[in-house]
Amino acid sequence: MTDAEWQVCLQRLDENERDLLAREPEAPNPAAARCVHSKHRTLAHLRACQETWLEAALAFHQKPNSRIKLLHPWRLFEKNSYELVSWEDHLAAFRADRLRWKELLAVADRSTSGKMNEKPFTIEDLTSRLADHEHYHIHSPR
Repeated sequence: MTDAEWQVCLQRLDENERDLLAREPEAPNPAAARCVHSKHRTLAHLRACQETWLEAALAFHQKPNSRIKLLHPWRLFEKNSYELVSWEDHLAAFRADRLRWKELLAVADRSTSGKMNEKPFTIEDLTSRLADHEHYHIHSPR
């Protein structure tokens, strides 16, 4: 990724955060089977993705070339019953993890790599993945 592309990625992260925080709160809807059925479920899913990929990025920063096994974001979602957690709690966790992500990016070498679930990634890869995934869920026509 070029420096210009990296800046676009960082801008997209900021835009995603702003757009997600601007949404009207929605109560949990356990009957919603997919993100397209519920803004609450979308927030919960994006929280799980950010948590998972942040954990990997932090591990790579702390120990380059580390290998880490993590639950898939959907498995984390299910394990922690995120479909039942309040909007406010999800939003608070999302904001805290986003702040940690930004703090990491301020000090980390984005090319630092490791393996998450036996697949190679860099901090840059994980950041780009997060930005693109969030954008898809927040801005895709439903």
